[in-house]
Amino acid sequence: MPRTGSTAFQEVLARLRPRLDAVGICYPKLAAPGAPESLDVNHHRLGQGLDRRRPKAERRAGLARLDETLATTKADTLILSYEDFAVQRARWRVPETLAGIFARHGFALETALVVKPQAEQLASAYALRTQVVAEGRTFRGFLGVEGTSGRYDYAALLEPWRRVSQGRVTAVPFRDCRSDAPLLARLVGALGLNDRLASLLTAADLEYRTNRSSGPLAVEAARRLYRLGVHRQVIGHPRQLGHVVDRWAWTRGLDSERFRGDAPEGLARVAARYADANERFAAACWGRPWDAVIAAAPAAPPNELADWPVAPETEALIAAMVQAAMDHVVFRPAPAWRRRAASLLEDVKERLGDAAGYPAWRVR
Repeated sequence: MPRTGSTAFQEVLARLRPRLDAVGICYPKLAAPGAPESLDVNHHRLGQGLDRRRPKAERRAGLARLDETLATTKADTLILSYEDFAVQRARWRVPETLAGIFARHGFALETALVVKPQAEQLASAYALRTQVVAEGRTFRGFLGVEGTSGRYDYAALLEPWRRVSQGRVTAVPFRDCRSDAPLLARLVGALGLNDRLASLLTAADLEYRTNRSSGPLAVEAARRLYRLGVHRQVIGHPRQLGHVVDRWAWTRGLDSERFRGDAPEGLARVAARYADANERFAAACWGRPWDAVIAAAPAAPPNELADWPVAPETEALIAAMVQAAMDHVVFRPAPAWRRRAASLLEDVKERLGDAAGYPAWRVR
Protein backbone atom coordinates (compact mmCIF):
# COMPACT_ATOMS: atom_id res chain seq x y z
CA MET A 1 0.00 0.00 0.00
CA PRO A 2 1.14 3.59 -0.55
CA ARG A 3 2.99 5.22 2.36
CA THR A 4 3.88 1.97 4.13
CA GLY A 5 7.66 1.95 3.75
CA SER A 6 7.55 0.91 0.11
CA THR A 7 10.04 3.50 -1.13
CA ALA A 8 12.69 2.38 1.37
CA PHE A 9 12.18 -1.26 0.31
CA GLN A 10 12.46 -0.32 -3.36
CA GLU A 11 15.54 1.87 -2.94
CA VAL A 12 17.38 -0.83 -1.00
CA LEU A 13 16.57 -3.45 -3.65
CA ALA A 14 17.62 -1.08 -6.44
CA ARG A 15 20.93 -0.40 -4.70
CA LEU A 16 21.54 -4.13 -4.24
CA ARG A 17 20.48 -4.97 -7.80
CA PRO A 18 24.01 -5.78 -9.09
CA ARG A 19 24.46 -8.35 -6.28
CA LEU A 20 21.02 -9.97 -6.34
CA ASP A 21 21.63 -12.38 -9.24
CA ALA A 22 24.19 -14.21 -7.14
CA VAL A 23 21.50 -15.10 -4.59
CA GLY A 24 18.85 -16.04 -7.15
CA ILE A 25 16.81 -12.82 -7.02
CA CYS A 26 15.93 -10.53 -9.92
CA TYR A 27 14.70 -6.99 -9.29
CA PRO A 28 14.22 -6.10 -12.95
CA LYS A 29 14.76 -2.87 -14.83
CA LEU A 30 11.61 -2.40 -16.90
CA ALA A 31 11.78 1.26 -17.94
CA ALA A 32 12.57 2.03 -21.58
CA PRO A 33 16.23 1.71 -22.63
CA GLY A 34 18.12 4.92 -21.89
CA ALA A 35 15.61 6.04 -19.24
CA PRO A 36 16.97 7.72 -16.09
CA GLU A 37 17.92 5.37 -13.26
CA SER A 38 15.21 6.97 -11.12
CA LEU A 39 12.53 5.35 -13.31
CA ASP A 40 13.80 1.90 -12.38
CA VAL A 41 13.77 2.27 -8.59
CA ASN A 42 10.33 0.69 -8.70
CA HIS A 43 7.96 -0.56 -11.39
CA HIS A 44 5.50 2.32 -11.53
CA ARG A 45 5.82 2.78 -15.30
CA LEU A 46 4.66 -0.78 -15.90
CA GLY A 47 1.93 -0.40 -13.27
CA GLN A 48 0.68 2.85 -14.79
CA GLY A 49 0.58 1.18 -18.18
CA LEU A 50 -1.42 -1.71 -16.78
CA ASP A 51 -3.97 0.63 -15.22
CA ARG A 52 -4.27 2.65 -18.45
CA ARG A 53 -2.56 5.83 -17.27
CA ARG A 54 0.02 5.37 -20.00
CA PRO A 55 -0.44 4.66 -23.72
CA LYS A 56 -1.11 1.16 -25.00
CA ALA A 57 2.24 1.08 -26.78
CA GLU A 58 4.08 1.77 -23.52
CA ARG A 59 2.08 -0.93 -21.75
CA ARG A 60 2.96 -3.48 -24.43
CA ALA A 61 6.62 -2.48 -24.34
CA GLY A 62 6.79 -2.81 -20.55
CA LEU A 63 5.17 -6.25 -20.64
CA ALA A 64 7.53 -7.31 -23.42
CA ARG A 65 10.54 -6.28 -21.32
CA LEU A 66 9.14 -8.25 -18.37
CA ASP A 67 8.58 -11.26 -20.63
CA GLU A 68 12.16 -11.07 -21.93
CA THR A 69 13.56 -10.75 -18.40
CA LEU A 70 11.68 -13.84 -17.24
CA ALA A 71 12.91 -15.74 -20.30
CA THR A 72 16.57 -14.91 -19.71
CA THR A 73 17.06 -14.57 -15.94
CA LYS A 74 18.84 -17.32 -14.04
CA ALA A 75 17.12 -16.21 -10.83
CA ASP A 76 14.28 -18.27 -9.39
CA THR A 77 12.66 -15.27 -7.67
CA LEU A 78 11.61 -12.05 -9.40
CA ILE A 79 10.27 -9.10 -7.42
CA LEU A 80 7.94 -6.43 -8.79
CA SER A 81 7.16 -3.52 -6.49
CA TYR A 82 4.66 -0.73 -7.04
CA GLU A 83 2.26 0.75 -4.48
CA ASP A 84 -0.67 1.14 -6.84
CA PHE A 85 -0.76 -2.56 -7.69
CA ALA A 86 -2.78 -2.66 -4.46
CA VAL A 87 -5.51 -0.31 -5.66
CA GLN A 88 -5.91 -0.97 -9.37
CA ARG A 89 -9.39 -1.59 -10.69
CA ALA A 90 -10.43 -5.23 -11.16
CA ARG A 91 -11.53 -4.48 -14.71
CA TRP A 92 -7.91 -4.21 -15.84
CA ARG A 93 -7.17 -7.80 -14.70
CA VAL A 94 -3.64 -6.92 -13.64
CA PRO A 95 -3.05 -10.03 -11.48
CA GLU A 96 -4.19 -12.26 -14.33
CA THR A 97 -1.96 -10.47 -16.83
CA LEU A 98 1.13 -10.80 -14.67
CA ALA A 99 0.40 -14.39 -13.64
CA GLY A 100 0.02 -15.36 -17.29
CA ILE A 101 3.43 -13.96 -18.21
CA PHE A 102 5.06 -15.59 -15.18
CA ALA A 103 3.48 -18.97 -15.91
CA ARG A 104 4.89 -19.02 -19.45
CA HIS A 105 8.35 -19.09 -17.91
CA GLY A 106 7.69 -21.46 -15.01
CA PHE A 107 7.13 -18.82 -12.34
CA ALA A 108 4.16 -18.76 -9.95
CA LEU A 109 2.69 -15.46 -8.77
CA GLU A 110 2.87 -14.66 -5.06
CA THR A 111 1.46 -11.50 -3.47
CA ALA A 112 2.98 -9.47 -0.65
CA LEU A 113 1.66 -6.30 0.92
CA VAL A 114 2.18 -4.06 3.92
CA VAL A 115 -0.86 -2.64 5.71
CA LYS A 116 -1.62 -0.20 8.49
CA PRO A 117 -4.91 0.94 10.08
CA GLN A 118 -7.20 2.84 7.73
CA ALA A 119 -7.14 5.96 9.91
CA GLU A 120 -3.37 6.21 9.49
CA GLN A 121 -3.55 5.30 5.81
CA LEU A 122 -6.05 8.11 5.23
CA ALA A 123 -3.93 10.64 7.13
CA SER A 124 -0.95 9.63 5.00
CA ALA A 125 -3.01 9.92 1.84
CA TYR A 126 -4.16 13.40 2.83
CA ALA A 127 -0.60 14.51 3.64
CA LEU A 128 0.52 13.18 0.26
CA ARG A 129 -2.31 15.01 -1.47
CA THR A 130 -1.15 18.24 0.07
CA GLN A 131 2.50 17.48 -0.70
CA VAL A 132 1.67 17.26 -4.41
CA VAL A 133 -0.49 20.40 -3.99
CA ALA A 134 -3.69 18.64 -4.96
CA GLU A 135 -5.84 19.26 -1.88
CA GLY A 136 -7.66 22.32 -0.58
CA ARG A 137 -10.08 20.67 1.83
CA THR A 138 -9.57 20.20 5.52
CA PHE A 139 -8.86 16.66 6.69
CA ARG A 140 -12.47 16.44 7.85
CA GLY A 141 -13.70 17.38 4.37
CA PHE A 142 -11.31 14.93 2.72
CA LEU A 143 -12.37 12.15 5.06
CA GLY A 144 -16.05 12.75 4.36
CA VAL A 145 -15.50 11.68 0.74
CA GLU A 146 -12.39 9.51 0.77
CA GLY A 147 -13.25 7.64 3.96
CA THR A 148 -15.92 5.65 2.13
CA SER A 149 -13.61 4.63 -0.72
CA GLY A 150 -12.97 1.02 -1.59
CA ARG A 151 -9.26 1.87 -1.64
CA TYR A 152 -9.23 1.14 2.09
CA ASP A 153 -11.06 -2.18 2.08
CA TYR A 154 -7.96 -4.34 2.31
CA ALA A 155 -9.87 -7.62 2.14
CA ALA A 156 -11.54 -6.63 -1.14
CA LEU A 157 -8.34 -5.20 -2.61
CA LEU A 158 -6.44 -8.37 -1.83
CA GLU A 159 -9.07 -10.79 -3.14
CA PRO A 160 -8.20 -10.77 -6.89
CA TRP A 161 -4.49 -11.09 -6.06
CA ARG A 162 -5.15 -13.85 -3.52
CA ARG A 163 -7.26 -15.76 -6.00
CA VAL A 164 -4.77 -15.53 -8.86
CA SER A 165 -1.90 -16.27 -6.45
CA GLN A 166 -3.82 -19.39 -5.33
CA GLY A 167 -3.62 -18.24 -1.73
CA ARG A 168 0.13 -17.52 -1.73
CA VAL A 169 -0.12 -14.24 0.19
CA THR A 170 2.30 -12.55 2.59
CA ALA A 171 0.79 -9.71 4.64
CA VAL A 172 3.10 -7.63 6.83
CA PRO A 173 1.84 -5.10 9.40
CA PHE A 174 3.37 -1.63 9.25
CA ARG A 175 3.69 -2.01 13.04
CA ASP A 176 3.43 -5.52 14.44
CA CYS A 177 2.17 -6.36 17.94
CA ARG A 178 4.32 -9.49 17.81
CA SER A 179 7.66 -7.93 16.92
CA ASP A 180 9.58 -4.69 17.35
CA ALA A 181 12.01 -5.49 14.51
CA PRO A 182 12.34 -2.86 11.76
CA LEU A 183 9.74 -3.07 9.00
CA LEU A 184 12.25 -3.97 6.28
CA ALA A 185 13.65 -6.81 8.40
CA ARG A 186 10.14 -8.15 9.02
CA LEU A 187 9.24 -7.89 5.33
CA VAL A 188 12.35 -9.73 4.18
CA GLY A 189 11.76 -12.41 6.81
CA ALA A 190 8.09 -12.83 5.91
CA LEU A 191 9.04 -13.23 2.25
CA GLY A 192 11.42 -16.05 3.17
CA LEU A 193 14.45 -14.17 1.84
CA ASN A 194 16.52 -13.91 5.01
CA ASP A 195 18.97 -16.63 3.99
CA ARG A 196 19.61 -14.92 0.66
CA LEU A 197 19.70 -11.29 1.73
CA ALA A 198 21.18 -11.43 5.22
CA SER A 199 24.74 -11.13 3.92
CA LEU A 200 23.82 -8.20 1.66
CA LEU A 201 21.77 -6.07 4.03
CA THR A 202 23.54 -3.84 6.52
CA ALA A 203 22.08 -2.59 9.78
CA ALA A 204 21.68 0.79 8.09
CA ASP A 205 19.66 -0.84 5.29
CA LEU A 206 17.29 -2.45 7.77
CA GLU A 207 16.72 0.86 9.58
CA TYR A 208 16.52 2.94 6.39
CA ARG A 209 13.67 5.45 6.17
CA THR A 210 12.87 7.84 3.36
CA ASN A 211 9.98 9.73 1.76
CA ARG A 212 9.15 11.47 5.04
CA SER A 213 5.57 12.63 5.51
CA SER A 214 4.80 16.33 5.80
CA GLY A 215 4.08 17.93 9.16
CA PRO A 216 1.20 20.26 10.10
CA LEU A 217 2.86 23.52 8.99
CA ALA A 218 3.72 22.19 5.53
CA VAL A 219 0.28 20.62 5.12
CA GLU A 220 -1.46 23.91 5.87
CA ALA A 221 0.91 25.88 3.61
CA ALA A 222 0.35 23.44 0.74
CA ARG A 223 -3.41 23.53 1.26
CA ARG A 224 -3.32 27.32 0.89
CA LEU A 225 -1.08 27.06 -2.18
CA TYR A 226 -3.67 24.81 -3.80
CA ARG A 227 -6.48 27.23 -3.03
CA LEU A 228 -4.44 30.03 -4.61
CA GLY A 229 -3.93 27.91 -7.74
CA VAL A 230 -0.13 27.94 -7.51
CA HIS A 231 0.07 24.32 -8.74
CA ARG A 232 -1.30 25.40 -12.13
CA GLN A 233 1.81 27.45 -12.83
CA VAL A 234 4.37 24.76 -11.98
CA ILE A 235 6.57 23.43 -14.77
CA GLY A 236 7.18 19.79 -13.97
CA HIS A 237 5.69 17.78 -11.16
CA PRO A 238 3.78 19.86 -8.55
CA ARG A 239 5.40 17.79 -5.81
CA GLN A 240 8.37 20.14 -6.07
CA LEU A 241 6.19 22.72 -4.31
CA GLY A 242 5.65 20.30 -1.47
CA HIS A 243 9.38 19.73 -1.25
CA VAL A 244 9.96 23.50 -1.07
CA VAL A 245 7.69 23.91 1.95
CA ASP A 246 8.92 20.69 3.59
CA ARG A 247 12.55 21.75 3.27
CA TRP A 248 11.71 25.23 4.54
CA ALA A 249 10.24 23.69 7.70
CA TRP A 250 12.72 20.89 8.26
CA THR A 251 15.85 23.00 7.81
CA ARG A 252 14.52 25.27 10.58
CA GLY A 253 13.81 22.40 12.96
CA LEU A 254 10.04 22.65 12.42
CA ASP A 255 7.42 19.98 11.59
CA SER A 256 9.21 17.26 13.53
CA GLU A 257 5.90 15.39 13.94
CA ARG A 258 3.86 13.92 11.11
CA PHE A 259 0.49 15.49 10.29
CA ARG A 260 -2.48 14.29 12.35
CA GLY A 261 -5.90 15.41 11.15
CA ASP A 262 -8.68 16.72 13.37
CA ALA A 263 -11.73 14.61 12.58
CA PRO A 264 -12.45 12.23 15.49
CA GLU A 265 -16.03 11.50 14.45
CA GLY A 266 -15.00 10.79 10.87
CA LEU A 267 -12.17 8.51 11.97
CA ALA A 268 -14.58 6.63 14.24
CA ARG A 269 -16.89 6.09 11.27
CA VAL A 270 -13.96 4.84 9.18
CA ALA A 271 -12.95 2.37 11.89
CA ALA A 272 -16.51 1.06 12.12
CA ARG A 273 -16.90 0.88 8.35
CA TYR A 274 -13.87 -1.35 7.79
CA ALA A 275 -13.91 -3.37 11.03
CA ASP A 276 -15.53 -6.48 9.53
CA ALA A 277 -13.33 -6.34 6.40
CA ASN A 278 -10.24 -6.05 8.59
CA GLU A 279 -11.23 -9.12 10.56
CA ARG A 280 -11.75 -11.10 7.33
CA PHE A 281 -8.38 -9.93 6.10
CA ALA A 282 -6.64 -10.86 9.34
CA ALA A 283 -8.30 -14.28 9.50
CA ALA A 284 -7.29 -15.06 5.91
CA CYS A 285 -3.71 -13.80 6.24
CA TRP A 286 -2.75 -14.56 9.83
CA GLY A 287 -5.46 -16.74 11.33
CA ARG A 288 -5.72 -14.23 14.18
CA PRO A 289 -7.83 -11.14 15.01
CA TRP A 290 -6.74 -7.84 13.45
CA ASP A 291 -5.92 -6.21 16.81
CA ALA A 292 -3.77 -9.18 17.80
CA VAL A 293 -1.41 -8.41 14.90
CA ILE A 294 -1.78 -4.76 13.88
CA ALA A 295 -0.32 -2.25 16.33
CA ALA A 296 -1.81 1.24 16.17
CA ALA A 297 0.31 4.38 16.20
CA PRO A 298 1.03 5.85 19.62
CA ALA A 299 -1.85 8.04 20.77
CA ALA A 300 -1.33 11.74 20.14
CA PRO A 301 -3.67 14.73 19.76
CA PRO A 302 -4.50 16.23 16.35
CA ASN A 303 -2.11 18.92 15.10
CA GLU A 304 -4.06 20.12 12.06
CA LEU A 305 -4.04 23.91 11.67
CA ALA A 306 -6.97 24.38 9.29
CA ASP A 307 -10.23 25.92 10.56
CA TRP A 308 -8.81 26.78 13.98
CA PRO A 309 -7.42 30.05 15.37
CA VAL A 310 -3.68 30.07 14.72
CA ALA A 311 -1.19 31.90 16.91
CA PRO A 312 0.34 34.97 15.17
CA GLU A 313 3.83 33.47 15.21
CA THR A 314 2.53 30.26 13.60
CA GLU A 315 0.59 32.25 11.03
CA ALA A 316 3.78 34.11 10.16
CA LEU A 317 5.61 30.81 9.58
CA ILE A 318 2.88 29.51 7.29
CA ALA A 319 2.82 32.77 5.34
CA ALA A 320 6.60 32.59 4.90
CA MET A 321 6.36 29.03 3.59
CA VAL A 322 3.63 30.00 1.14
CA GLN A 323 5.69 32.93 -0.06
CA ALA A 324 8.79 30.78 -0.50
CA ALA A 325 6.85 28.38 -2.72
CA MET A 326 5.32 31.23 -4.74
CA ASP A 327 8.76 32.75 -5.23
CA HIS A 328 10.10 29.37 -6.34
CA VAL A 329 7.69 29.23 -9.29
CA VAL A 330 7.43 33.02 -9.85
CA PHE A 331 3.71 32.81 -9.17
CA ARG A 332 1.41 35.25 -10.93
CA PRO A 333 -2.01 35.44 -9.19
CA ALA A 334 -5.02 34.87 -11.41
CA PRO A 335 -8.33 36.70 -10.93
CA ALA A 336 -10.56 35.16 -8.28
CA TRP A 337 -13.22 34.13 -10.81
CA ARG A 338 -10.65 32.25 -12.88
CA ARG A 339 -9.33 30.45 -9.80
CA ARG A 340 -12.84 29.37 -8.84
CA ALA A 341 -13.61 28.13 -12.35
CA ALA A 342 -10.34 26.21 -12.56
CA SER A 343 -10.91 24.63 -9.14
CA LEU A 344 -14.40 23.53 -10.14
CA LEU A 345 -13.08 22.01 -13.37
CA GLU A 346 -10.34 20.14 -11.49
CA ASP A 347 -12.87 18.76 -9.03
CA VAL A 348 -15.19 17.57 -11.80
CA LYS A 349 -12.33 15.96 -13.74
CA GLU A 350 -11.11 14.13 -10.64
CA ARG A 351 -14.54 12.80 -9.74
CA LEU A 352 -15.27 11.67 -13.30
CA GLY A 353 -11.85 10.09 -13.66
CA ASP A 354 -12.19 8.18 -10.42
CA ALA A 355 -15.67 6.95 -11.36
CA ALA A 356 -14.45 5.83 -14.79
CA GLY A 357 -11.39 4.04 -13.42
CA TYR A 358 -8.82 6.62 -14.53
CA PRO A 359 -7.94 8.28 -11.22
CA ALA A 360 -5.81 11.41 -11.38
CA TRP A 361 -4.12 11.47 -8.01
CA ARG A 362 -2.71 8.13 -6.98
CA VAL A 363 0.92 7.72 -5.96
CA ARG A 364 3.34 8.95 -8.62
